Amino acid sequence: MKAVNLIPVDQRAGASAGAGHSGGGVYVVLGLLGGLAVLAFLYGLAGHEISSRRSEVASLTVRAQQAQARAGELAPYTSFVAMREQRAQAVSQLVSSRFDWAHAFQELGRVLPASKVSLASLSGTIGAASTTGAASTTGAATNSSAGATATAASGSSVTSATPPGSVPTFTLAGCATSQAEVALALDRLRLIDGVSEVALQSSIKSSSAAGGAGGGTGCEGGNPVFTVQVTFDALPSISATGAAGSATTVSTSTTGATR
Repeated sequence: MKAVNLIPVDQRAGASAGAGHSGGGVYVVLGLLGGLAVLAFLYGLAGHEISSRRSEVASLTVRAQQAQARAGELAPYTSFVAMREQRAQAVSQLVSSRFDWAHAFQELGRVLPASKVSLASLSGTIGAASTTGAASTTGAATNSSAGATATAASGSSVTSATPPGSVPTFTLAGCATSQAEVALALDRLRLIDGVSEVALQSSIKSSSAAGGAGGGTGCEGGNPVFTVQVTFDALPSISATGAAGSATTVSTSTTGATR
């Protein structure tokens, strides 16, 4: 027997079309749900990252505050180190700008001829002479091959400031056994450290009747009496606040100082 479909033809077509539309909508809904799930996952991941970053920022802030507090506690030590460096630099500048009198006298005793030359007086000056900046010492001084020793008593106070850029000078007065010894002394004086010029001011024969040219130099009759000026290099200039402008003068008179 042949089967007969009693459903009208138009209804049959509508049923098949409805079934097709309903199947496509399910896939769309499933796609939307999947997208929402992905977005929810990304949102949760971003929230977790933000929370982690905020925690890290809070930790770094606390560490920065602790470091600032520690730096504040160490600030006095930093100031002390800076002050120490400034003072060390100031002392270094003062040392480099001062004139080393002890070394100059040692060099003087080293370079003078071994014999036949004697000094009657020695005057050392830095800068222009000051009315209150001179000291005179008198005593016995003996030069040997090892150096020079002096015993003297100070007569007045001297200023301790050394003007930067000033020129130290020595003025020597004495006698020698001959003019050749005077010339030798001039050559030897040029060997002193820091000497820029040696100038002979005078060299004349002493008079036995007058007791020596220049008045009481102790030179034997006929021996030349000389006066020599030794000029040193200018002292280095430094930027010092309140640097004294007065000169420092040190004079030494010796009697019978023999090399």
